[in-house]
Amino acid sequence: MNNERIRKQLNEIVSICRDGAKGYAHAADNLNDSELSTLFRRLAQQRKGFVEELKNEGLKLGMELDDSGTIKGYFHRIWMDVSYSFDSNDENVIEDSITGEEKAVEIYKEVMNEEGIPQYLWDTLNNQFGLIRGAMNQLKALEKEVA
Repeated sequence: MNNERIRKQLNEIVSICRDGAKGYAHAADNLNDSELSTLFRRLAQQRKGFVEELKNEGLKLGMELDDSGTIKGYFHRIWMDVSYSFDSNDENVIEDSITGEEKAVEIYKEVMNEEGIPQYLWDTLNNQFGLIRGAMNQLKALEKEVA
């Protein structure tokens, strides 16, 4: 895999992590349950850490990564604002978060299955992937409790 392909894929992962950080922080402000809000703030910080870690990995490869997030993520947060203004149900916030995590898992899997990714970068992605899956499982368990 060439460096341009790696840069493109890392940018995609950085963008989904940036969207996740912004989405979790945004959702934390709309939750009724203070424990859930604390969890979402922690997950927002975790995703910000992922972005910084990946940007550093990119620098090792001589590439600067864009961490501005995606247009799709921006519009999703606007949709969440409208949706939450009518129904600020914690279950809906959790469902939206699970959907975001499922998308992140999909993107991580796709990139990690590419040939030619340096092992140290694959290890970083695999570690983050495990944490995202753990968060998704935690959210799914919380969704059952809230329902």
